[in-house]
Amino acid sequence: MSYPLVCLGNPLLDLQVDVEKSYLDKYDLKENDAILVEEKHMPVFDEVLKMDGVKLVAGGAAQNTARGAQYVLPANSVLYFGSVGKDVYADKLSEANKSVGLTTSYMVQDDIATGKCAALINGQNRSLLSSN
Repeated sequence: MSYPLVCLGNPLLDLQVDVEKSYLDKYDLKENDAILVEEKHMPVFDEVLKMDGVKLVAGGAAQNTARGAQYVLPANSVLYFGSVGKDVYADKLSEANKSVGLTTSYMVQDDIATGKCAALINGQNRSLLSSN
């Protein structure tokens, strides 16, 4: 199959959820901050994935561009390439892209994790935690 537009980048799964200030405090996180996760923050991703109201969105600059382009172009016009881990986050990422009609061709790797970003929203404040 031929695609008029092909994008390549570092795919991320964005996990957006409303949290109380106490949740930020639990992990020593600041409001309106953006950090690369440390080992102590890693449980956040599994916890957020199970929270009520979590929104899962395919992210990363090139993947965002691909999703936007597919939105305005005819069906099956855009193909996105990237590398993900063999984990639940890659599965959720594929589902998020499929829901908006974006075709993906991920290289699935056994020894790395899928990149992800948790957006913890507390009122008008947000704290971003990125991995990979």
